[in-house]
Parts: sequence; C-alpha cells; structure tokens
Amino acid sequence: PGVAMPTARAEPTLTSTWYCAGGSAQPDGIADHSVIIANPTDTPRQATLTVLTGRVADPPAVSDDEAAAQEGEATTTTTEATTTTVVTTTAAPTTTEPPIEHVVEVPALDRVGIALAELVEAPLAGVVVEVEGGEVVVEHQVDGEGGRATAPCSTTTAQTWSFPWGVTSRGNRELLVFMNPYPDDATVDASFATDQGTREPTRLQGLVVPGRSILGVYIDEDMRRDQVSTLIEVRGGRLVVDRIQTFDGTDGREGITLGLGSPAAAEVWTFPAGETGDGLTEQVVVLNPTEEVAEVEVEVLVDDLDPETGIPPEPFSLTVPQGRYSLVDLHAEERVPAGQGHAIVVRSLNGVPVVAERVNSAAEPAANRGITATLGSPFGATRWVFAAGGPVQDERDQYLVLHNLSNEPVTYDVTGFSSGQTIALQDLQDRELAPSARAVIRLGDHVDRSRLSVIVDASGPIVAERGLYAIGARGMALSMGVPAADGIVVPDPLGG
Repeated sequence: PGVAMPTARAEPTLTSTWYCAGGSAQPDGIADHSVIIANPTDTPRQATLTVLTGRVADPPAVSDDEAAAQEGEATTTTTEATTTTVVTTTAAPTTTEPPIEHVVEVPALDRVGIALAELVEAPLAGVVVEVEGGEVVVEHQVDGEGGRATAPCSTTTAQTWSFPWGVTSRGNRELLVFMNPYPDDATVDASFATDQGTREPTRLQGLVVPGRSILGVYIDEDMRRDQVSTLIEVRGGRLVVDRIQTFDGTDGREGITLGLGSPAAAEVWTFPAGETGDGLTEQVVVLNPTEEVAEVEVEVLVDDLDPETGIPPEPFSLTVPQGRYSLVDLHAEERVPAGQGHAIVVRSLNGVPVVAERVNSAAEPAANRGITATLGSPFGATRWVFAAGGPVQDERDQYLVLHNLSNEPVTYDVTGFSSGQTIALQDLQDRELAPSARAVIRLGDHVDRSRLSVIVDASGPIVAERGLYAIGARGMALSMGVPAADGIVVPDPLGG
C-alpha cells in the first residue's frame, strides 16, 4: 500500500508525505499547478509544503524521427535480438532556485487549496507535502487551454515508472515531469514502445535530474506517434514522474490530462467507470514492463446483459511481449454494446504483472468535451477518499462510480465533509451493491456545493472512481480515489 498506487496512511502515524510533480507556476503557463489537501479527521493538521522549481529541457538538435530519415533506419530502434547499452550522461540543466517552504493549517473536516504560482514563479513547479499524522489526502490539478485535469499525488518515490498510454502525433503534446525531492542528482534512462519498435532517444539516456528540482521533457520533440508507451528507469536516486498530455483538436480530440506513472506492475487492474456511444471513445492500453511474455484478459462487465442471450461480452485475449504494449479500442468493438455502462477488469493469466491504463474522450454529439486517462486500481478497499471536487449546478458535474470486487453483496455509505462539517449525503447511506456490480452516482442529485471532499465507506472490498466534468466547456477528469491503507484487499487474478 502506498507504492502500487497512492494510499492514505492510517493512524497512528507521525507524518504522511505526498509528492505532486507536474505543472507550471508562471503567467501564461502550460498547465497552472495547484494542490488540494483534505483532512477527513476531527483534528486540525499542519502541512509543510516544500516547493521545487525547474524548467523544460531543451529540444534535441535532431529528433529521433529525423535522424532515422537521414540515416535510412532508426539507430535508436531495438528489437528482441539487439539491445542498446548507454553509459554516458546528459548534462544537468541550469541550476534552479532553491526550494522554499510554506506552512499551512488544514482545519478538521475541511480542505485547503494552494496555487503554486502564489508561492513561486517558474516554468515548472512541484511540491512535497508533509502532513502531521495520517488519513490526510492530497490531490493536484492543472489548468490550461484544454480545461482542467485532477488526480491524486504520489505517496512514493521509485526507481521505475511506466506509462502505458501516450500520444505524440501532430497537434498533441506529451510532457513528462520528473521530480527529484532529494539532495543528490538522479540519472534517468527512458525507452518508448511504439508501433515501429522500441525507441531510446539519445538525450533521454543518462538524463540528469538535479537534486531538489523539477525537469520536464516533451516526448513529441523526439518522435511523432499515435501511441507511445513509456518505460523509465532511474540509475541513481529515486523520482516521481507525472505526465501532462494535451490535445489541440487536430485529431478530433481536445483537452488536457494529468496522471502519475505506475511505479509497480500488478496482475489485476480494475476500472469502475466505462461507457461507449456517439461521440465517446474508450481504449485500454496494457504495457508489459517485464522480461517475460504476458498473457492478458480484458473483461468488460456490462450493467445489463443482452436480454436475448443473457451472455456477457466475450473477454479480449491479449499476448503482450516483453517491453511492448497491446491496445483494445472498446468503442470499435461490436461485442461491447454502445451506450452500455460497464466496468473493466484487466487480468494477467500467467502470473506476469502488467500495467493497464484506460483512455476516454468525448466530443460532439456527446454531452461533454475533453479527454482523460487513468491507471486502474490494483487494489480493492473498504474506504476511499476524494479530496478535490464539488458539484455545482450549471457549472460542474461530479460522478462517483463504485464497483464491487467480491462475490457477496456489500453495503456502502457516501459522506461529504466541508467547512468543519460532516455531510451524510441524502439517499446514499446503507446502500447495497450486488456482487460484481456497479453503482453510478451523480453527486449533483444529492448535494450542491462547490467545495466538497467525499468519503466512501463499504462493508467489503470495492473500487471507487470519480469523474469531474465541465458543463458547456472543455474539461473532464476521471481518477481513482485514494484508498485507506488499512482496508486494502489484493484481488486474485484467477478468482473471477
């Protein structure tokens, strides 16, 4: 808990540490960065913010694609028969400003939001949040031309990070943001799985991320691909890595996404929220970061079975080679009924752990506009916390989607907290969720508050996901909640 995905540490604990890597902190920045600290306890907490700054790395003199065109073949492409060993290092960028500290009080049953541009001015800024005690949850958000994206911050630093999905084709930009919260420099090697093999751009071999700083790299400056999976290894030190992906509408998609990479692979990934239909697209990307072939099943659990047959959709079977990805376009598959809500479960059938990410986009004639991507949950848990959000009529919609992982019914309660008050949401107490079923909850039908953090408590293991949607504008963000560490259950990949 706390490694495979962000997790709230239970009491008693002296401190909780959260790492929020990505975003800008200057006028007309690419993705204005803010953090939200939510305290679901009845005790006020103090949080110390250590703000780290940095910049975006200079583009390569010649991109990977241009070099391949000039030489007739991509010298940085590897196959199963060849590997590339790099022992050089790329020089560290210009020294950044020293970190600054800022202390905030987080009242009981309340949350505080801090825009990093109010504390520093820098092309990129991240923050380490250290909170007295446990149970506090930290999320962050970025605002840009594509709207707003919101996601949990990390509760771990790591030596490996994986991003199954990414797009660097024309009109789309992928920014990796590396945070090094430690005094010593860290050295990074990055490789990318594409439809044309594995790429290892020279400037991303031995890339130095200076201590106590942030460094951003635009991957689209190295290659232009419709799908890019990223594998990051830290030779020295430990990092946190976020991805900010933007779409300008060139390929029909518009919006901005924010999300952590995965520091650990798993045998099961669960996605409670899923839907296809007019204007909606949905993809599942499975990345195999190991050195063994993975046999994977992608199961779509629809809310209502076909009334004529009563048979669920046949699972998708994937063979994912080592270091490669496989992609399923659910909206293009007739076996998934259009307009039918569903959960998705990705399982490794041969014990080789993988990383799975779901990508959803919406355009006309769908009700919303935007794009969002999130890793699945490798856990079930009995408590989930959402720091950000709050439904506002005519301005912002907020949904919770719950999926029961067990073979038994569970009951659940949805509770909000704001301004020192606990709010038991009407008609959302002691509700029952059938085995393997979903509950889709539009919070605006139960409460109207611009500032509302939410807790979901269940009698058995569930996965809880939140959707935030701008009404009449671009902007959608789906993300898993933050589970409480003391109620976590790891599902059996072959158990259902």
